Amino acid sequence: MAGGKGSRIRPLTLSRPKPIIPVANRPLIEYVVEKIRNSGCNELVVTLSYLKNQIKNLLKKDYSEMNIRFSVEKTPLGTAGGVKKAAKYLDDTFFVLSGDVLVDLDLDKLLAFHKKNKSLATMLLTTVDNPSHFGIAVMDDTNKIIRFLEKPSPENVFSKIANTGTYVLEPEILDYINTEKSEIDFSKDIFPQLIEEKAGIFGYVLDGYWNDVGRPKTFLQANYDVLNKKISPEPRGKNLKEGVGRLGDMWVGKNVEIENRVRIIGPVVIGDNCVIEKNCTIGRNSVIGDNIHLEKNSTIKGSVIFPDSIIKEGSYLKDCIVDCNCNIEKNSFIERGAILGSNVHLGSFSRVMSKRSIYNSTVILPESIVDSDYPIVS
Repeated sequence: MAGGKGSRIRPLTLSRPKPIIPVANRPLIEYVVEKIRNSGCNELVVTLSYLKNQIKNLLKKDYSEMNIRFSVEKTPLGTAGGVKKAAKYLDDTFFVLSGDVLVDLDLDKLLAFHKKNKSLATMLLTTVDNPSHFGIAVMDDTNKIIRFLEKPSPENVFSKIANTGTYVLEPEILDYINTEKSEIDFSKDIFPQLIEEKAGIFGYVLDGYWNDVGRPKTFLQANYDVLNKKISPEPRGKNLKEGVGRLGDMWVGKNVEIENRVRIIGPVVIGDNCVIEKNCTIGRNSVIGDNIHLEKNSTIKGSVIFPDSIIKEGSYLKDCIVDCNCNIEKNSFIERGAILGSNVHLGSFSRVMSKRSIYNSTVILPESIVDSDYPIVS
């Protein structure tokens, strides 16, 4: 499933679909497709809508050996509606996976559980702290789901076992999907009906990593988790040896120039064709994309910088996100949780306050304090 707009993580999705957003310098969807390929599956149907050609081009180029088909939705059909549209490809037991979620899942074990229970539908579940963002479930002693509610209000929370959006389904489930509605969702429309009819829907509780990657906070956490090897694969690049001023895991790409007195504290990944000038500090949990120029005396800590940007002298970036082709002028300060969209020009001696967003192609004048989203968007 790769057709959503990713509105909760704008402006990163204004110029790309969410599954293309890089996590530790690798497109998010690649983590999912790698799991599929490594499990031995070769048949893949990708549902597309928003900025569909970017995903098509990536998968055709990097996974040409796989049998990948595309099902394009002109208007959003919902999770179940999108599967129904691809029904001509679904004549056997199949997985439904999200192209914008990081999950450490053994597909073979999930399938074996599904077959053992002779289930019509198996839902991958995980424990969460805040159930209000997800569908929540209660199971009986046999792991059959007996109660389910999508995105409950705080007073209606009865479980912290949440739906991850990953399923194993039998083709017969397509008969339950009524296409008279314009948008049909498994969680809202199909699963409650299956539970009411006792049609056989089971829950498999994940004992491993899962991240929705739907918000800036969870996106940053996804990058940190890849760097800290909580989910595979590791970042691309050659391992840099520890030495004076260099500690921890450091993955460095091709044609990278690192000048004298640069301090690097891993885990850190640095992409291809980067220049790191003297007296810079790159702190733990930092991701530096391709073609980044980091001028002298600058500091990057816990931040994710997409390709093709320049960070000028004396700037300080802390736990923030910077999209492609940005120009951060000297002595700028970007605080925790802030997001700069692509092609942003941040004037010298400026400060972007915590959790603020600057949308694409915005010019911020020197000595500015950005204490609200800019421009203001509805």
